[in-house]
Amino acid sequence: MTGSQPVDPPTIKEPSLPALLAPGRRGLLAALLALALGVGALSIAIAWQVGQLATAFGLGALTWVIVLSLAFFCAKFIERVLAERLGQHYVAQLRGSLISHALKARRGPSVGITVARSSNDLSSIRNWVTQGIVPLLAGIPLIVFAALGLGALHPLLAAALVVPVLLEVGLLAFLARGALRTARVLRRHRGNLAARIADTVTAATTIAAAGGVRREVERVDRSSQKVVQAAVDRAKYAGALRAGSLTVPLLGTALVVAAGSWAGLGAGVLASALTLMGICAGTMGEWGRIVEYRQNYRAGRRIIAPLLHAEKSWSIAEQEMISTREVKDLNRKEITVRIRPTAPGLENWPVLRAHAGQRIQVAGSGAESGALLESLATGRISAHGDSLGGLWIAEGRSEDLPATERRKLIGAALSSMVPERGTIIRALTYRHPGSSVKRALRVAADCGLELGPLPAAERTMLRRGGEPLDSAQRASLIVARALLRQPPVLILDPVLNRLPSAAREAVIRKLNVYPGVVIFQGEISGLEATGTWQAKLSIATTAGHSTEQEDGE
Repeated sequence: MTGSQPVDPPTIKEPSLPALLAPGRRGLLAALLALALGVGALSIAIAWQVGQLATAFGLGALTWVIVLSLAFFCAKFIERVLAERLGQHYVAQLRGSLISHALKARRGPSVGITVARSSNDLSSIRNWVTQGIVPLLAGIPLIVFAALGLGALHPLLAAALVVPVLLEVGLLAFLARGALRTARVLRRHRGNLAARIADTVTAATTIAAAGGVRREVERVDRSSQKVVQAAVDRAKYAGALRAGSLTVPLLGTALVVAAGSWAGLGAGVLASALTLMGICAGTMGEWGRIVEYRQNYRAGRRIIAPLLHAEKSWSIAEQEMISTREVKDLNRKEITVRIRPTAPGLENWPVLRAHAGQRIQVAGSGAESGALLESLATGRISAHGDSLGGLWIAEGRSEDLPATERRKLIGAALSSMVPERGTIIRALTYRHPGSSVKRALRVAADCGLELGPLPAAERTMLRRGGEPLDSAQRASLIVARALLRQPPVLILDPVLNRLPSAAREAVIRKLNVYPGVVIFQGEISGLEATGTWQAKLSIATTAGHSTEQEDGE
């Protein structure tokens, strides 16, 4: 009997970041490569002129050294500017995708984590492009030109350069793994610290009222100490990388002098060789920093690349819409709504069918029903790839429409919503940018939003989640935006209870005769429900066995 041989599991390739060589950056990379070749040629010319000066002083040779040195300066200056432009262009693309992922994710990361990713992690990627890839792109041709120039002077001089280069490459490769490990640890502690600080500042009022300021500061300080220790650990490898990259070229200089002395080379040849070695020493001195940036980049890529890969797949799915219909003013009397939740965590909700004029009250725990309403509002009611689930309006699935069309069908006012940064009128018309200002302001006034006391009325800038509006005014704004242009489906929660009393009563009267379908959660006094929607028991049976999770799982 022959036993079967174990099969190794397939290697899963990590998602990669978008290509650096892409439209908008190809020209920059080509210019940087041309500069690298030019700097290599300049180094040979400068070294030759220095050799001429060492042989016999001449004003012409000195002038050429000065002119070529200025050209060398200009080339390196332009290289740094182009490198920064390349890095910023690349990171701007990543930042847009990263923020898009945070906004689309069913359960987005905390504010602190998002800020850390869009600052620290993206900075590590920018540093690798700007001060890693570009110096390598410029340095490798320079080393090759220098080696050829030294070989033309004497083969031993070329060996005096090649030996330190190989020695430095081996040393940096040996230290690279530890640099990556410490960079990943530091990144993780920085992310945890950013999340803790964001959560602490958000709960500032609660903490101060409970006398817990010192307690929370101590917790933040403990997280800070982890960052400090991780940063020191990383600095050990960073110091070794940079020290090695600066020390090894000194050995190269000594080898050049020794080779020149042993071979009996003249002063002019030795001066040219030392000039070339000095130029190479500056390039090799950057390699330790390049390896450090590379490991920081790899640590950040492990986190960012999967997020960008997911965001790209979502964007592709959005572009492949099943429905191509345009949303016009629908006849509210003929509207039928069918909702089939299939997204993870929503499987216990049965299919809901409702008609125009109905008001459906969602029953169940606050967290459970709140998650349902939020999924309805954001278009995440169905599982990925499920063509049967979702919110269907007039025989069309809203998830199959572009977001710019879907927003016309569904209005939502939830307690968790806060206005975006911008003017009040922008916030009011955010769901319907084409609405007239007069109509938006009229609806806002009906919902109790008073603009008279504000410094710039509807042009007042909103910041930090709606300041300078108070809680009632923010609720008025959110409700007014949801009601604007009477969407066929309206999703509400007890945010209505925060409206000014007179406006609240007026809004409730309108909702009781609303021409579309109203789906609301919680107790809203005066709002008359025509039906209820309640989740089934959270027990599913498969082949006679309960799949309900036990406590502690």
